[in-house]
Amino acid sequence: MELDNYRNFLAIVEAGSFTGAAECVHIAQPALSKQVRVLENYFGTKLIITNRGSRQIILTEAGHALYQKAKYICSLEDLAKEEIDNIVGCTSGTLRISVANSRSALFIANALKDFVKLYPDVTYAIYEGSIAEQVQQLLNGFTEIGILSVPITHEDSFEILFKREEKLCAVAAKKSSWLQQQKGNLHLRDLENIPLSLSMGCCEIVKKEFQKQSLVHRILCINTTRSTALQWAEDGLAVALVPIEPKEKLGSYFLVRQLVDVEAEFAKTVVRVKGRPMSAIAKSFLRFYAQNRNSQQVCNLEKLLREN
Repeated sequence: MELDNYRNFLAIVEAGSFTGAAECVHIAQPALSKQVRVLENYFGTKLIITNRGSRQIILTEAGHALYQKAKYICSLEDLAKEEIDNIVGCTSGTLRISVANSRSALFIANALKDFVKLYPDVTYAIYEGSIAEQVQQLLNGFTEIGILSVPITHEDSFEILFKREEKLCAVAAKKSSWLQQQKGNLHLRDLENIPLSLSMGCCEIVKKEFQKQSLVHRILCINTTRSTALQWAEDGLAVALVPIEPKEKLGSYFLVRQLVDVEAEFAKTVVRVKGRPMSAIAKSFLRFYAQNRNSQQVCNLEKLLREN
């Protein structure tokens, strides 16, 4: 199937009418209608319904499915062109990175801010998501580099490039009564009767730690992002249990206490898909990251970059 047929189908859906799409892509309306018929014949079902006297289109269920897949197919072609352009040595293009939920602000401030100054012609696509979403973004080729805050799934498909240790901490608002009596580090038993707020990424890990010590947890809320878990703490509704980077500052309105008897390891990792060639910009970023971020380098980076 011609990619132009998919691109023009997207234009019709996004314009909401054949007339609007024809003006947008500069193709006559009859030609667009013919392309839709070709798609419908190819897939063996109706994709678009037009009501007599109305310019607006209605997508069938099959049309909705094709719309999502057509976006994916067309974006892959765009990504392939960018990647090939970058591989041959371009210093422009788009650096595509998957970042764990709620970590983009920290990542931009600590890693991207100075890199932007070195490469002013580069644009950035930052995809935030859960670990499952990050895995799919990387495997599908939407992104080249992943900044993860929980252990990677599909381990055989990924290579860890850098590792930065984090500590699981209890965080409470200073205005609340929680953690006021504990002046130093905490044990899990200190949190046994306290409502807890956790991010989804570390929830199961925390539950297992409580179970290993035969303690009863009182989890009030499980949140998609770390920032939402912290919001419950800021509002005085719970104590948040979240991983925190060394020297990371959460705000003067929080009390932060490290948990010392948690056996599970927490680390932010930088990963890529094994065996997949990287763009010139991605390679430049990884070299920059190695030189400017205080993270443990897990791989032989220069060898890896030469091989790719």
